[in-house]
Parts: sequence; C-alpha cells; structure tokens
Amino acid sequence: MTRFAQLAIATGALFAAMPAQAADFVINTATGTSNGKTIVSNDSRYAYDTVNYAVKSSDGKSTLNVRATAWTLLTNGTYQAAQIGSWGSNGLGIYQANETASGNLHTIDNKNGWEFLVLQFDQAVSLQSAVLNPYQLSGNNYSDNDAFIARGTLGFSTAMTASALSTFAAGLNVDTSKQSGDAWFNSNSDDYNGAAKQTYNLSPSKGGNVWVIGGSYFGPDNKNDAFKLNSIAVTSAVPEPTTWMTMILGFGMIGAAARRRRTSGKTQLV
Repeated sequence: MTRFAQLAIATGALFAAMPAQAADFVINTATGTSNGKTIVSNDSRYAYDTVNYAVKSSDGKSTLNVRATAWTLLTNGTYQAAQIGSWGSNGLGIYQANETASGNLHTIDNKNGWEFLVLQFDQAVSLQSAVLNPYQLSGNNYSDNDAFIARGTLGFSTAMTASALSTFAAGLNVDTSKQSGDAWFNSNSDDYNGAAKQTYNLSPSKGGNVWVIGGSYFGPDNKNDAFKLNSIAVTSAVPEPTTWMTMILGFGMIGAAARRRRTSGKTQLV
C-alpha cells in the first residue's frame, strides 16, 4: 500500500468519526444534592444555596453534571442571591430574601422582583422541554406559567455571582420591545393550553452551558407568573466511545504514515 493510500484511508477514518451522537438527558429536580446530602422535599425548614445533579443520559453512556442557584433581580436593578426549596414532584421554588412559603411566594415568580434559576452544565446543551407547574399567587384569581429563558457560556467551575450575572445579562442584548432574541425568549403558556409541560425543541446551534429559567420578563401579558420547576429535558452532542476510538485510530494511522514517509525520505538521501 502506498503512503498516499495509507494517508487517504487514515484521513477518511478520521473524518468519518467526526459526526457526534446526540445524548438526551432529563433532570428530575427532586433528586438533587446539596453539600453532599440529598435535598429534602416538602419541608419549608429546608432551603439551599446550591443544588447539584448528576444525570445519566437516556442510553446510559454519559453523565451530565448540573449546578442550580437561585437569584432575584430587584426592582432597583440589582441582583440578589436567593435560596432554592424543593417540593418533590411539584418542583423547585425560590425563597427570595424575607419571603416565606405563605401566599405561594415560594414559587419562581415575578412579584416583588423577578426570580429565576441559573443552571450551569458541565457541557453545552440545548433545551428541549421543561415542566413548569403553575401556581396562583395570593391576591390573584388566576395562575400563569409564562417563562423567560436564556442561554450563554460560562466555565462550569465558575461560581455564580451578581457580577457574573450582570455580565451574562449584558451579553444577551435583550430588547424589551420584542419577545425573543438570539439567546433568549419569553415562552407563552397559551401556546401549551395551560399545560405544565412546555416543549421547545431547540437545535444544537441554540446551545449553551448556562441556562436561565425564570418568570416571564416583560412577557406576553401583564399577569404575574408563578411556577415550580419539575424537570428539564436537554440534549447535547457527545461522541460515543466507538467514535472516539475511530478518531484515535485515525490519528494513529496518520502519524504512522507520516513517520514512514520521513524514514523513507531519509533512506533516499543516504
């Protein structure tokens, strides 16, 4: 076999390995941990600064690590850390500073400031769906689960801070006269006939390793939104083990062919 044929075969094997396989994950928010301990559900005495998840893909071949923190954008324009509460299958809610469980103010809502979860993933993912269980806030005669959703990129090891959030928000280029942009959108619960599950099916090109999910921000109506986040489905592009092996073999064949060519060249010069 000629050197050029060997290089052609190796290069073909390498390029054949390049397409990645989509890995699907569903994050059940009731199964997280905080400080190494399983989070406690349905008990207002327990609230957490951070909740972590380690989720297996639907095919069991890969693991996705997720870190959730809670925040409030106050009416004065500053970001304030909040705490996460768990209500089992009902989902995650947020305790804004000085809020209690009464009046359903422990939900993710946009009353007395805008509340939202920040989800940091250890790899880029695209959002497929979310289950946002709606609740009626005290004083309202309705429930609504419109949501503001945004994506971005930040190191997984980076601690989320008010400063980091400000930088993240500035990069979204939010236009309050519109309902969506390149990296953000307001969902409209009317599109789902009031159902808790909202399906987005975003393409891999609409991916990020940081996702924000909160009550709608200047959303499709003037209602207060209040919901608990029950689960999230995402997908990521992850080469399968056989793909990695093919890539390694491709690199090895290219390297071997190149070394053989150098050796042959030296012999001819002697």
